[in-house]
Amino acid sequence: MFKKLLTAGALATVLIAGIGIGTASAEGRTFYCEGSWIQDQNPVGNSMWVVNPYKNFANKFEKYGKKWTFTGPIYNCGNGKWAGHYRS
Repeated sequence: MFKKLLTAGALATVLIAGIGIGTASAEGRTFYCEGSWIQDQNPVGNSMWVVNPYKNFANKFEKYGKKWTFTGPIYNCGNGKWAGHYRS
């Protein structure tokens, strides 16, 4: 009985964690920012846009096996969202 409870608890934790990550991420969503359509975190060659709920972007980070450096510009996407441009 205890083993079944542990298995069910672990499964519930995985499902809840998976849902939380999926709904919190805007990755892949498309935004209209200052006259341009921008897809969040969709690298095209060595170029990628990141959309944040604040006008503050990391100078560097690693994702998709590449090191990304903020190059600007920053666009206002409305509804409290901002898009910043990165290159790898």
